[in-house]
Amino acid sequence: MASSTPSAEVGEPPSLQEVMDDLAFRFVVNCPAEEQASFERLLFQVEAAYWFYEDQYREIWPETFPTYTLLTFAQQMFKHCELLAPYESQTREIYTAFTQYKFKIPTAGALLLNASCTKVLLVRSWYGKLWGFPKGKIDCDEDMPSCARREVLEEVGYDISDKLDPDAYVELQLKQYPTLRLYIIRGVDEDFDFITQTKKEISAIEWFKIKDIPLGKDAAQDGSRKKGFGMVAPYIIKLKQWLTEHKKAATDARKDGKRAVASSEVQKTSTVKAVAVAAPAGMPARRKAAQATWSESQVRVLQAQPRKERKGHPFLDFTFTTRRVLSALDVAA
Repeated sequence: MASSTPSAEVGEPPSLQEVMDDLAFRFVVNCPAEEQASFERLLFQVEAAYWFYEDQYREIWPETFPTYTLLTFAQQMFKHCELLAPYESQTREIYTAFTQYKFKIPTAGALLLNASCTKVLLVRSWYGKLWGFPKGKIDCDEDMPSCARREVLEEVGYDISDKLDPDAYVELQLKQYPTLRLYIIRGVDEDFDFITQTKKEISAIEWFKIKDIPLGKDAAQDGSRKKGFGMVAPYIIKLKQWLTEHKKAATDARKDGKRAVASSEVQKTSTVKAVAVAAPAGMPARRKAAQATWSESQVRVLQAQPRKERKGHPFLDFTFTTRRVLSALDVAA
């Protein structure tokens, strides 16, 4: 069937069968062959169809179409889609295997810090009250930095490309959760207008002072404004350690640099480079024997003196007289 994005101008809502046919056509039947190679990959397409259903059809006709969980939606999709229908009786088992597979997929995101590294940007999920970081699961054939850039741009509308250092990150694998790597992005403008590019994923985007984020049991305690930071706390602890180590390394590097400069200056002032002063042609042997090696400082002092007051090597007492030279040339001619 021909499909088009539903809109408020469509008028009467389509039937549930038509909706499922549209979603199957958009996300399952026409998905790349590699996405159909396993149920784990295929369920990602079903999940994408689920969010489209929530963001489009239910957004326009909330009272017409039922609310589903991802599992109940998958059951409907397996029932209506010809490609999936042969496996309808296995939907629950396939879904369980999919959720287990998802938890093994690494996740990447970012810790966005202000210029002074005293504040961090947090996001709150659409359906919950927990605070977290802009992040998401890595796509097939995607590396961690690329995943972090994509997810941060989608969730808060900020491009971290110019500030992302692939070696600056904290990483943890908490119990029952996949590995999460958060790249440390410093120097983010606090006045930037953060706007999520997704629907029904992010309900709030706020700056928090790092020192004010609870790190103990208070992070998940009921009845206080500290509630909701339970998933954030372990990464903030790692962030603080990273900032401390980075600050110490930067301080040590500055000290080493100053010591190197000071040592170089001392070496310059204590080492006098010798300048050999050549004897003029025809100088008597006894004067050649008395020829000295002059230092640069001695040469500068002598050259600064009036000619009559100079005492030392005859080469430094030389005066070029144009009149005498021209007269000598006339005689020679």
